Amino acid sequence: MRKEFLNEEIYQNLPEFVRTLTAPYLDRERDIVLLSSLGVLSACLPNVYGVYNSENYTPHFYLLIIAPPASGKGVMGKSKKLIDKIHQQIKQASEINIAECKESQKVTKNKTSKCPELEVKLAPGNVSSSKIYKHIQNSPFGLLIFETEADTISTMLKQDWGNFSDVLRKAFHHETISISRDIDDKYFEIEAPKLSLVISGTPSQVAPLINSKENGLFSRFLFYYFDEPSFWKDVSPEGESIDTNLLFSKGGDEILSLHNKLMQLENEIEVCLTKEQWGKLNMQLGLAYKSLVEINKTDVLPTIKRNGVILFRICMILTLIRNKDIIDNCVRLYCEDADFNAAMTIVKNAINHSIVVANLLGSLDLDPKKELNMRESIFLAKLSINFNKQNAIEIGNIMNIPSRSIDYILAKLLKLEIIQKLSNGVYRKKDHVKPQDSQELQDSQIINNNLKNEHTDVNKYKDSSKEQADEGLDISNSSSDN
Repeated sequence: MRKEFLNEEIYQNLPEFVRTLTAPYLDRERDIVLLSSLGVLSACLPNVYGVYNSENYTPHFYLLIIAPPASGKGVMGKSKKLIDKIHQQIKQASEINIAECKESQKVTKNKTSKCPELEVKLAPGNVSSSKIYKHIQNSPFGLLIFETEADTISTMLKQDWGNFSDVLRKAFHHETISISRDIDDKYFEIEAPKLSLVISGTPSQVAPLINSKENGLFSRFLFYYFDEPSFWKDVSPEGESIDTNLLFSKGGDEILSLHNKLMQLENEIEVCLTKEQWGKLNMQLGLAYKSLVEINKTDVLPTIKRNGVILFRICMILTLIRNKDIIDNCVRLYCEDADFNAAMTIVKNAINHSIVVANLLGSLDLDPKKELNMRESIFLAKLSINFNKQNAIEIGNIMNIPSRSIDYILAKLLKLEIIQKLSNGVYRKKDHVKPQDSQELQDSQIINNNLKNEHTDVNKYKDSSKEQADEGLDISNSSSDN
């Protein structure tokens, strides 16, 4: 996988608060700080919701950063400071309430009244199934599990008393969760649970955590994967020009203030997309979904669907942060194009990363198409059964793929034996070994005939702001090759 980073345009157009947090970092560390900060912030915004596919969603989402040991992913720990002060405030207030209740019981000698249970904002990954239910039940505005070692959680999921994988799957969509135990005659259910996950781990820790691409937990994560080692950096006191601990601590003060302001609102704030933004979301993710269906890359399809929800949630987060000083009397906020484009680019990047992670979970799968990234998969789906170099270039032009990248993709398809070279500049898809199959020919022709229409759809939803280089049919993050 080529060592791509999120493009510079994202960082230039972020809300000032987030841009300030990412400013001291470069390349891989900057991406990690941005994504982990968004994951933490997703648990810090009470009384905020949006409507996606006719369902109400809060900003909470799941993030999993995967990289080799000592590769620099530990920088995500900085982002935890954004929620630490909220956690301490909630925890201390809860402890006071519990102490007062117990003192009152002593005075009144009333042993039947039940004192409230401890409320927290941060829950450890090392937690039992029963306890995670209680934490979620006692945190009506959401909970964050933040773990820098994925095996802390995966170890719990292996235990009968610690397996809460179903809780993670249901909480993503705010589905009701319930528990009943005969031991202590316990039964309770939690409507609309809210949970955020920010986790990092090594490639070997992925399979124990997720177990299978089919169990549904895989498709609920926003993935960020890289496999290159980090470089040595100056570890002396002079090595860091900005005190990032202080930077994130001050950021935590601002987020605490925003959290408390949101808690005091009489009405929830709804975050909405514009009609044009909904059009772009449906068109681009719909095209990605369609193309993967056409090349039978079905293991990533649920990821595209649920990454659409995550895209919407990132839009909600960026919108609230951008408007954090003017929310006192707001009941509705519309996402700006800059925030929507940032969320779209992040998710398009993450879909490519999810393909890589899917390969980590399915190393025995010998289907060569599993080696293609999203852009390459769409490009392959657009090619007719028989095509020449000029046909490929024309498709590349519509998808904003440079001609040099077309050469790279064709070489890759040849190496994987997905296509075969019939003569100089003339190719054929190897899957279609029966040229007389008229249905296959017809389907392929339909796909190619739709190219101009799809190009028109892309232009339809362009706004006045500067478009990203990969706008339209290119669903990958960059015009460079993976």
